[in-house]
Amino acid sequence: MGHYNKIMVSLMGDSSEQLLLEQAHSLASSMQARLTVIHVNDPHAGEMSMMMDSPKKITAEILQAQIKEYGFANILDTLEIIIAEGASVPRTIVEHCKDIDLLIVGHRKMSEFKANIMDSVDEGITNLVSCPVLVVQKD
Repeated sequence: MGHYNKIMVSLMGDSSEQLLLEQAHSLASSMQARLTVIHVNDPHAGEMSMMMDSPKKITAEILQAQIKEYGFANILDTLEIIIAEGASVPRTIVEHCKDIDLLIVGHRKMSEFKANIMDSVDEGITNLVSCPVLVVQKD
């Protein structure tokens, strides 16, 4: 494994990401690397819709609260948080990875049926980014 100066971790802002953040923090600390958190909101997040529920709009404050809840309040002062917006999560993350040495993403297992008919978001990201990607199994 090479030396990484800039590590980015992609968070969804849900309650299943403690292990993902622990791994990112541990790796960044051991390599004395700068840690950045990114979240990509759907362009329609938080909007009212007659057809279906729109996804919740995640803010930096929501991610900061999640990070505190996981016991990492001490890293908030040095942590860069990027809140981006894009219709394609993988493509939006790629746009922000140009100077990143390592990207860390979470993966939640899919049913066999679902896995056979669609790619997961983390697969889409790993197919597009040019830096190494560490995939951490989520709860």
